[in-house]
Amino acid sequence: MPELPEVETVRRGLLATVLGRPVESVEVLSPQSLQAPQPALERLLIGHRFTGISRRGKLLVIDLDSDAHLLVHLMMTGQLVVSEDGRTLFAGGHPSRSMLAPMPNPTTRAIFRFGGGRSLFFNDGRKFGRIKLVDRTSLQADSFLTRLGPEPLDGSFTLAGFRSQLQRHRRAPVKAVILNQSVLAGIGNIYADEALHLARVHPRRLAGSLSMAESRRLRDAIRTVIGLAVEHGGTSFAGYVNAARGQTGYLEQARVFRREGQPCPVCATPIERISVAGRGTNVCPRCQPDPSTPTGKIAPAGRRISSWSRVPAGSGPRPG
Repeated sequence: MPELPEVETVRRGLLATVLGRPVESVEVLSPQSLQAPQPALERLLIGHRFTGISRRGKLLVIDLDSDAHLLVHLMMTGQLVVSEDGRTLFAGGHPSRSMLAPMPNPTTRAIFRFGGGRSLFFNDGRKFGRIKLVDRTSLQADSFLTRLGPEPLDGSFTLAGFRSQLQRHRRAPVKAVILNQSVLAGIGNIYADEALHLARVHPRRLAGSLSMAESRRLRDAIRTVIGLAVEHGGTSFAGYVNAARGQTGYLEQARVFRREGQPCPVCATPIERISVAGRGTNVCPRCQPDPSTPTGKIAPAGRRISSWSRVPAGSGPRPG
C-alpha cells in the first residue's frame, strides 16, 4: 500500500497537473470506486475547479470551488494518472505496469476530464481504493480522518505524545504501535522497518519496554526516514513515475526493506525476514537484538561497512 511519502508524491504531481482546472465531465466505470450519486456529481463536481490538494496520512483531500471535497484513498492498488492527448504527464500510486499502459485500461475505475485534452484516471486493480465526494460537514466528521494521529514531520509529533502512546500500548510490539494510524498517520510496513533499524530497536520489543532514550531515538528515526523518503519521491518499483518524470529513488537507500540475505549497511550481518504482528518484517539480528534471544547469543558481526546515519531528524521537505 502506498505510504505517506508515496501519497505526498502523488499530491505534488496533481498540484503540478490538475490544480485550478475545471472538471468538464466525469465517467464512473465502477460505482464502488467513486462513491457519489449522479446528481451530486453534476451539482458539486462537474463545471467546478480543483482549488486545493492536501494530504492527511495516506489520504488525499481535493478541494473544489463548490465547497465540496474529494477524499481519495488509494489503498493497496490505487493509482492516479494524468494524461493529455494520450501522453502521460504524471503517474503515481501502486507501482504496477498498469499506470504506464494506454488509458483507459481494464483497471480504470473513474475518469475526470478537463479542458484541452487533459484527463485524470483513477485505476485500481483490486477495487479496494475509494473516492468519496463529500461536503464540508461530512469532511469534518469523517471517521477515518478524525481517528488519525499526528503527522511524522509536524510539530504535533512530540516526544512526550509519542512516549505516552508507547506506554498506552505497552504490551504490543513496537512495530504494531507505529503502524497504528491513530498513533501516527501515514506509516506503513516499509518505513516502520526502516525507522526501527535506524533506531536500533527490534520490531518485537514491547512498546512499554522502550526507555526514554530509545523512544527519542525511534521518534527521530521516523522523522529522518520519512523526510528522506519524501525528498526522494517514495519507494520505487518497476514502472513508478514521479512528477518529474523520473524513477523514484528511496529503494536505492533502503537499509533493510527487500534486503533479506544481504549485508546490513552498518555491520554486514545478513538481513533476516521475520513476522511481527502478522506483517513481513526485515531486521538485522545484530543491530536490533531480539528480546527473546538470551544474553550473549546475538548473531555474529560481519565486516563493519558504515556508521549509523546522523542525518538531522526531519531534514527532508515537510509534506503539505
